[in-house]
Amino acid sequence: MCKVVHCLIVVLVLAGCVSKESSEQLAYSNKKSDISNIIAGPDDFYSLNVTLSQSQETKSAKIGDLVTKLVRSKQFNGSVLVSENGNIIYHNSLGFSDWKKKAPLSDSSSFHLASVSKQFTAMGILMLCEQKKLSLDDDIRQYLPELPYTDIKIRNLLNHTSGVPNILNYLPNFYCYWDSCEIARNNDLVYIYKNFQPPVQFKPGNRFSYNNSNYVLLAEIIERVSGQSYESFIENRIFKVLGMHNSHVYNIHDEGKIKNRVRIYGPYRGGHSADENDLRNGMVGEKGIYASAVDLFKWDRALAKNILVADTTLQKAFDYSFLNNGKRINYGLGWRKVKNEPDIVYHFGHWRGANTCIIRFIKDNNCIIILNNTSSRRVKYLAQQIISILYEDKGFAPEF
Repeated sequence: MCKVVHCLIVVLVLAGCVSKESSEQLAYSNKKSDISNIIAGPDDFYSLNVTLSQSQETKSAKIGDLVTKLVRSKQFNGSVLVSENGNIIYHNSLGFSDWKKKAPLSDSSSFHLASVSKQFTAMGILMLCEQKKLSLDDDIRQYLPELPYTDIKIRNLLNHTSGVPNILNYLPNFYCYWDSCEIARNNDLVYIYKNFQPPVQFKPGNRFSYNNSNYVLLAEIIERVSGQSYESFIENRIFKVLGMHNSHVYNIHDEGKIKNRVRIYGPYRGGHSADENDLRNGMVGEKGIYASAVDLFKWDRALAKNILVADTTLQKAFDYSFLNNGKRINYGLGWRKVKNEPDIVYHFGHWRGANTCIIRFIKDNNCIIILNNTSSRRVKYLAQQIISILYEDKGFAPEF
């Protein structure tokens, strides 16, 4: 529970809007990175243009009708991509990327992925693990020694069993500690933990509790281990390697770099109102990645063909996790698990007006990608309806 004194401080500071001095911010110096940014990626791990079978044409038409109906009824605005057996059978972008300017969406439109960003942070950790720069069972204080919390492993952050204080998921909780009008960044979370020392939720590994703070700390670990910014590491080691040309890590000081950025909106009097401002926008790792639907398809293909890490390493992300008492939880490392279908991994994302999802059917080599920028509550419904079309002859109904 937030201390009353913290909340009183917040009220007083917000009234005066006084910024923190830079000297108060936690600082650390990176050693020069010995991890090369120049990695050659294969050119033939995906195909964007294929000839569809009659069955796939039929499925594509049904998906198109479904999406069009939702768009016409103002229940969806965004991009949808569906692949079957590794090939795109449906892809369309309908609506606006900027409602004020009436700028239409395109195939290169770059959406805020919200929590779908977490799988890229997890991949960054797995890449460093494979390079023996760290271990998933390392204590996080080996890399974040200023934290007051003990016995937390990197693995605990990845599968949300760390118990670190959850002060980011709910804005009122954050206000109790963040006494500044400045946009908060990743090192500010470490600053809060170090100086205010809010109590842990539970002993590491005893419970599962979805917590955005875990992935902010993971991004911080990536920076300290690699000697690069999180932005540089993810963009150079993943996006450039895979040819994800419309994918970027958000930078509060360089917003213009995302050329095809899709603005996000909330509902307002039957229309749309900009819904992007948030004091937590400077934090990345738990969110903050922008990508197009086509780029996420490239990501799916790269995962299917083990482009970035070995299969044995990647499988750690897709396996179920377990608590200290042996109870299985439906979360891997950056990916959610379907409790009744072990060959499906997925993640939904929600941040302000951004609602997104990616669902991978590993065994069947199928993928569903849905990106929305207007606070649509129909993303999960749309995903379920697409699954019923893909598997209409099998009565397939995974429980998300």
